[in-house]
Amino acid sequence: MRKTLQKSYPELAKKIDLPGIWIKHEYLNEAGSHKIRLMEYLISNYLKKGQKKFVVSSSGNAGIAAAYFLNKTKLTDAKLKIFVSPNISEEKIKRLNQAIKKNKNIELKKVLRPKQSAFILAKKEKFILLRGSLEKNSSQAYYPLAQELIKIPNLQAVFIPTSSGVTALGLGQEFRKLRKKIEIHIVQTEKIYPMAREFDHCFAPKKSSLASAIVDKTALRKKETIREVENSFGSGWIISDSELKKAKKILEENTDLKMPSYDALLSLAGIIKAQEKKWPFKGNVCCLFTGR
Repeated sequence: MRKTLQKSYPELAKKIDLPGIWIKHEYLNEAGSHKIRLMEYLISNYLKKGQKKFVVSSSGNAGIAAAYFLNKTKLTDAKLKIFVSPNISEEKIKRLNQAIKKNKNIELKKVLRPKQSAFILAKKEKFILLRGSLEKNSSQAYYPLAQELIKIPNLQAVFIPTSSGVTALGLGQEFRKLRKKIEIHIVQTEKIYPMAREFDHCFAPKKSSLASAIVDKTALRKKETIREVENSFGSGWIISDSELKKAKKILEENTDLKMPSYDALLSLAGIIKAQEKKWPFKGNVCCLFTGR
């Protein structure tokens, strides 16, 4: 995939009282989210091994990315099944259909338990389950992202909306390999927070969140991700809906940007919360805007 825009926003930094703030616009890539990095990595590796049957459970972006990349390969004998919840937004369904492009080998199904349905299909019919948290080396999909981010001058920290933890894990691993001391900060919601709660205890659990892409309650990569965050001297942050709305207002009043999604805004809300908690920022901070 092509590199995405990363840009400094001085007025936004001034408003939040930071030395500098950058936004990495991952939602501007071909598939509309950072998930294209993972799907391209996984599918490409399996295609090299002769595997051509894939299944993914998704809140939207992973399914969109998988469909987009499979169409990009132009293979006529590869199959993809995408399981989503009946509660998925109309906007995500529209984007899924656009990504599928009427490809008869790509099937979209609404089911009550997408993860369970995908797992059963993978086991019964020998489909490859495209789930980053189950793949030992999936974090390598985000090494190129780390290589792009280190070009930000005097970068101190990256804030990452976090579901499975694979993105944070990959960035931390590559930063260490490149000998860059950059803090990893994971950001989750008051609905789902299995990793961030190890760091942030200032929140009230809720049954819903405006950020709908944070869905991984199991957190299979939790230990690895927590260790990577700790080794980077970063932290974790749990964000409320009111904090997301506050971040949206600050973004739109101090930049020319419109909100890409509440999921993307988790990173900015995390920075604002960290600043309010007196986190010592002395260098540039980067928000990862993960998807639309």
